[in-house]
Amino acid sequence: MTIYEIILSFLAYSFCGWLWEDLISLVNEHRFVNRGFLNGPYCPIYGFGALLFLFFGQFIDNPVYLFFIGGAIACVLEYITSFTMEKLFKARWWDYSNWPLNINGRICLYGFLGFGAASVAIRFIHPFTLGIIRAIPFSNILAIIFAIIFILDVISTNKSFAYFNKVLREYQAVLKKGRVAQFFERNGRKFIQTINDKRRRIFTHQQVRILRAFPNFKTHYDKAFNELQNFYRTSKYEPLKKAKARRKTK
Repeated sequence: MTIYEIILSFLAYSFCGWLWEDLISLVNEHRFVNRGFLNGPYCPIYGFGALLFLFFGQFIDNPVYLFFIGGAIACVLEYITSFTMEKLFKARWWDYSNWPLNINGRICLYGFLGFGAASVAIRFIHPFTLGIIRAIPFSNILAIIFAIIFILDVISTNKSFAYFNKVLREYQAVLKKGRVAQFFERNGRKFIQTINDKRRRIFTHQQVRILRAFPNFKTHYDKAFNELQNFYRTSKYEPLKKAKARRKTK
């Protein structure tokens, strides 16, 4: 494959992973939830996993071996991703601690089985995917455009959560003197303007989406996060309450 085909294959499988995660949310929660860490419709871990399956699949003909090796490779990737994200953002995005045969809550048996099956299936799926990519006019230009959009999304998300962690770290210290909610009563206006002067929100839209997408989200600044989240849900600044009020008046 050319570099452009690799980029488009990565994005295609990242998009399929995003669709899969959203389908799970529809079945389990009966609502649409953007499960991706990034803003766009893609889950990069699926894209990277698919490329790894394709690479190692070149050297493994036996589907049984491919199943176990593919499952193991994907679990290693998922574990490294979880560990790296926790180090970068001081938070854990998923937790399999209550699932059977898990390792530190980062990977579990069900994930291994699912990834193993995917590593075998992609051998039959990829020729079809590659055929579609090669049939797209100016696919090289599209690959460059999509790659730029993806990189900008990664930068934007990292910037947002670097600031989010800064807020949590600062207000974790407030808890040593008193409850954050009490602090808001005295300095709420100043705080909200500090967070987002234009929208007057405690959390940005991107951060709210992440918190809904990852119900098992855990941060190292848990006390500050819980207080901020409670204030967000109960205060007059909560966007959801305003939206519900507008719907009722219509």
